[in-house]
Amino acid sequence: MQHYKIVDVFTQQAFSGAQITVFPDASALNDEQMQHIAQEINHAESVFVMPADGGGDTELKIFSPRGPRPPGSHSCVAAAYVLAESGHFQFADDRCDTRLRHAGQALNISLRREGDKVHTQLSRQLQPEIDRYVPDHRELQQILGLGEHDIEQIKARSLFVSCDIPYLIVPLRSMEAVYRAKYHAEAWAQSSASSIPVSEILLYCRESEHPSVDFHLRLLGPQISTQDDPPVGAAVPAFAAYLREIQQLGEGTHSFWVERGLQSARQSLLKVELLYKASAPLTVMVGGDAVLVGEGRLFAL
Repeated sequence: MQHYKIVDVFTQQAFSGAQITVFPDASALNDEQMQHIAQEINHAESVFVMPADGGGDTELKIFSPRGPRPPGSHSCVAAAYVLAESGHFQFADDRCDTRLRHAGQALNISLRREGDKVHTQLSRQLQPEIDRYVPDHRELQQILGLGEHDIEQIKARSLFVSCDIPYLIVPLRSMEAVYRAKYHAEAWAQSSASSIPVSEILLYCRESEHPSVDFHLRLLGPQISTQDDPPVGAAVPAFAAYLREIQQLGEGTHSFWVERGLQSARQSLLKVELLYKASAPLTVMVGGDAVLVGEGRLFAL
């Protein structure tokens, strides 16, 4: 029997944000069982917590219904929130800095209590790879099913950016274009960049629903249904590196907010900070709130 909790991440209200399932103690499960469970639950991602032995770091394993996933900020925030609520972490003056691990990679977590809420922030150091060789404007129109005035070409440009996984990041001029865009596999296969191993396209625009938000994000790709609007947490570090490159941000800390989804359909709000020093890796911090919406037990294993 396995106990699990369902957490809505990057939101302050239930039934919004990214829906993530967390198994607080998955030490009795193997990877094959975890994959079957992720398929059965069918949330965007399921996080399996492997308790630390002998004073080591707590390990996370992350699966979507299609297979293993890299550590997105939404999955890490969900796991840290569940562990904090269960008393796993020690707080001093309502703050706690700790570390989780995923596939040998350290994940630095900062938690802050405010009343009955726990705010969580994931911090990572990155060495992003940026490639300016992207499909031309006409090819992008065909890949996304958009018109020539939908894609921004003056204030920004499209780039390939890779941190954990590569993304093609494309600036659009409106939210209407963001949600009108559709991924066309045949057009991608015929494009000049078809040989580049990119599975997802990150669209963004400066128009947003929430007044304090700077950018609206949406993912498209061959494995994403046209009706889906999946979490963007795993893509946010690449987006932060993209902004540093496009805006030629100087040394120091830069903050901005991004939203994913619409207020009528599970919208997520993420606070992003990037610390840039020319002589050091890029540090990206992604944080937000989470809400526990349910828990249960899984019997069939």
